[in-house]
Amino acid sequence: MVSQFKSKINTMVTNSRKVKITCGNDEFVVKGVVFDKDGVLTGGFDLWKQIFYLYMKVASQKGLCVEKLAIDLFGVDEDPSIAPLSLCTMEEAKCLLAAAIWLMHKIDWATCRKLSQEIVEEAQRVISPEMVYSPLPGAKELLTLLSQHVPVAIATSDSRSNVEEMFKFWQVELPIIVSAEDVKKGKPFPDMLLKVSSLMGIPCEDLVVFGDSLGDVQMAHAAGAKAVAVGIRIPEADSWVQSLLDVSVEVLE
Repeated sequence: MVSQFKSKINTMVTNSRKVKITCGNDEFVVKGVVFDKDGVLTGGFDLWKQIFYLYMKVASQKGLCVEKLAIDLFGVDEDPSIAPLSLCTMEEAKCLLAAAIWLMHKIDWATCRKLSQEIVEEAQRVISPEMVYSPLPGAKELLTLLSQHVPVAIATSDSRSNVEEMFKFWQVELPIIVSAEDVKKGKPFPDMLLKVSSLMGIPCEDLVVFGDSLGDVQMAHAAGAKAVAVGIRIPEADSWVQSLLDVSVEVLE
C-alpha cells in the first residue's frame, strides 16, 4: 500500500510495525518516525524572522536600539540550517536578546535579562495561534498517517507546552514529545533521540528523523538514525525533500 500526498492519502489501519518511506530516490524502512517541529511541521525560518522583528519593535518601543546587534547575534541573515534564530531554545533566545541589550546600552545584566523577558512576553501576547501553529503542507496528513502504523515522536528545542498547544490547535492526538527541557544536552547531541528511542522501545537505527537544520541531522547520526532534510538541502543528510508533500509511505505487511 503506497500513499502519495499529491493524491488521496490512504488511511487504512493495519497491524504493521514497519513502513517504507520514500523521499525522491531514497528509501528507508523504519519502525518509528521522528519530526522536528519548527520548519518541518509548522513555521520555519520566515516565521522566526517575523517574530524576531516583532521583538525588535517591542524593544524599540522601550527605547532600546538593539536591532543591528541582534541581527548578528541571532544570525537573521545567515544560513537557516545553522543560524541561532532557527536552532536556539526560547531561553537561549532571551539570553541572546539580553546580550544585545547589554552590548548596546551597557545596562546591568539583571536589568538586561528582565527587559529581555518583558520583550518576549509582550510580543507573544500579539502572536496568534494561526501564525505559529498552522501546519506546513503535508505535515498534519503525514503525521496522522504514520501514527496509525508506527510510533511517531516530536524532538524539538521548543518547549513542551508549545508543542502541546500546537497539537491542540491541530485537534490531533499527542504523539511522543521530547523537548530540550527533557534532556541534559539538546541538539546536535543525541540525547533527545536516545530519549525518544527509549520511550518507543525502538533502536535508533530503526528510526528516521525529519529536520530542517544541521543540528537535526547531527543528532540523528550521533544516535545511529537516518536523517531527511526538509525544505533545505543539507549535504550531511541522508536525503531531502522540498516539503512533506514529497514523502511517500508504504505500509509493510
